[in-house]
Amino acid sequence: MMIDHLHVLGYNTVILLLSIQNMNISLRILILFVSVTDGFLLHLHWAAARRPAIIVNRRPSFLLLSAPTNDSSISSLNSQHQHRHQHPQYSEPDMMAYASAYKTVFKELPFRICEPSVGSIPSDLQGTYYRAGPAMFSAGSIVPPKTFIVQPKQPPVPDGADPDRMVQHPFDGDGAVIGVTFSTKNETLDNEHNVAPTCTARYRFVRTTAFTNERKKGAKLYDGMESTRAMSVFAGNGLGNDYPIPLFTHHLQAGLNKFRKNTSNLRTIYWGKRLMTLWESGLPYKLDARALQTEGKSQLGGAILKETDPFGGKMVVSGDRALFHAVEQDFLGNSKLTLYEFNQSFRLVDRQTVDLPGYALISDFAATANYAAFITPAVTVKRGSLLDIGGSKEPGKALNLNANGDATVILVPRVGSNKDVMRIPLAADGLSDANLQFVNAYEEDEGGSGTIIIDCIRSDTTKLQSSEQPPLCWPWAQTLQEYQSSASAKSLWRYTVDLSTKTISRRLLVDTHCYFAGVNPSKSSSRHRYVYMNVGACGNDAAPPQGIAKVDVTKCADGNVLAGTWMPDTHEFCGEPMYASQAGVDESAAEDAGYILSVLYDGKRRESDLIVLEARNIAAGPITRIPLGIAIPHGHFGCFSSGNEVKWPAEELERRAKLLDKVESRGNRWNELKSDFSGLGLRFDDMEEYFGDFFS
Repeated sequence: MMIDHLHVLGYNTVILLLSIQNMNISLRILILFVSVTDGFLLHLHWAAARRPAIIVNRRPSFLLLSAPTNDSSISSLNSQHQHRHQHPQYSEPDMMAYASAYKTVFKELPFRICEPSVGSIPSDLQGTYYRAGPAMFSAGSIVPPKTFIVQPKQPPVPDGADPDRMVQHPFDGDGAVIGVTFSTKNETLDNEHNVAPTCTARYRFVRTTAFTNERKKGAKLYDGMESTRAMSVFAGNGLGNDYPIPLFTHHLQAGLNKFRKNTSNLRTIYWGKRLMTLWESGLPYKLDARALQTEGKSQLGGAILKETDPFGGKMVVSGDRALFHAVEQDFLGNSKLTLYEFNQSFRLVDRQTVDLPGYALISDFAATANYAAFITPAVTVKRGSLLDIGGSKEPGKALNLNANGDATVILVPRVGSNKDVMRIPLAADGLSDANLQFVNAYEEDEGGSGTIIIDCIRSDTTKLQSSEQPPLCWPWAQTLQEYQSSASAKSLWRYTVDLSTKTISRRLLVDTHCYFAGVNPSKSSSRHRYVYMNVGACGNDAAPPQGIAKVDVTKCADGNVLAGTWMPDTHEFCGEPMYASQAGVDESAAEDAGYILSVLYDGKRRESDLIVLEARNIAAGPITRIPLGIAIPHGHFGCFSSGNEVKWPAEELERRAKLLDKVESRGNRWNELKSDFSGLGLRFDDMEEYFGDFFS
């Protein structure tokens, strides 16, 4: 036995690497963790007395450090799960601090100039960041202006005071949008580069139809998902009520009805100089990009044919095009998948529909140069539901996910590609292919006839199958045990689709528990090197989104894919990491030359900050920390735009906010006027379609 390596990490961690060799076995032992697995792995853990710890990892998944040289079974193990990683040891998250973020925002933030508490605003960070998420958990708790003719019968109540008004899952909360603008412009100066950078924040609810209805009544009016939420982990094989985003997002009754509530809280998009919020299976809502005023539902200039048509919650940008999808089921139980493609002016270029047998459960997708890629799991419709008159259309009661059934990869050709629709079976491997979060996809050859790579976050519900955790209620998961009994473990995977043989292989890239992953937007639909994502503090065990990690997918072969991780204090929790480009820097020069933005919730201060990290050096942590002056609940997906039209000076944003406040204070005198011009037979977004940028 000999010492190969000795490394001291701070005052309380020592890594000692030993080698043991004889004629039958060759081992390398890392003295860091204690476990014996599969008869050939030995890991030892040592903790200093100043910080004693007993760490139990219930799912063995450590970096393979040793193996008998004559054991042929190792190759089959590695082929199934190629990279099991040694996870840094972090303290457990403060779950009471995490849960405290799920509080209704009773007072919006119309306008605020924010000053950094740490560091300074980089002068080359210019543009506007938006993010959507739930913000009302006690329905109808934002009182309309006193000038409204109809006033609610019930006043607002604190969260938890009236269980009948509480939503049963945070995803069901009414949506709100945070907007943060970085600008060096000043209305009184011509040379914008002589002005110190400013940061202007605003935060407002999306005034959806459901929001307005419940606001007027002061009560919860939409209860179509109640019985599904009551099923807890038993809905959808552990994914139906998953956290933070469930597989079952909406009631299955088609059209506009009292069961399906469009909260518009899933995603913000900015395209064609238009800001919109998306939700799964409902119309987008258009917002004023400056003051975040809700301008109404949008049918995207007539691209969505009927107001009752479903629409997806994802936009994929591919070059100068934006792609969307929608899935609709017919009365026979079959599905229709529609792919939309828009140009930079948000005008429809192509819309095509593909018929799919059976119930297609699709909530996300990715795009390459020639295809839009979808994956639908094996789903069966329960007897006595959906197709039967009076049958239940709650997803938890109507749908069964077949964990052992084959999924299907669907490749829909893009306009001008001259390709055919492809449906390729995806053999089951023990983990579900439902509720995937697509990160990016690309083709390894330019012709689109060789191989397609799809990176995505995949869920593991194996631990939830035996869970007897009752349905969580507000404020959801105040202990780590509650969270791990209700949320699936998630990891980053790569799917390789061979178009010539019509075969698909899966490969585990990172088994660290992760969420909300993305790439530099300039690499969307093309080969990427880096993935930025949220990670939990418990290795590969489920834990709330907390830290930020950078993954280098080019280093998958040696298993050293984590290019940097930053974990905040135990009471702090980061949201989705969003890449922001540097002003004046060619995006093709370096894939990580920009910044990473994230909304961080501080559970001690009960307030949120916007943090800025250098994409090159995530491990160094934030270079800038900007208090936003408001507590923003844990959110979902966002976007960043660096266009010149979104670099508004603070004076313009303040003026716009004051105007909006005045308009809203007039109540019905304004709201009874159809601001979308529907009284003239045209929606506002239709007029934009016909008259171009005149109304922008």
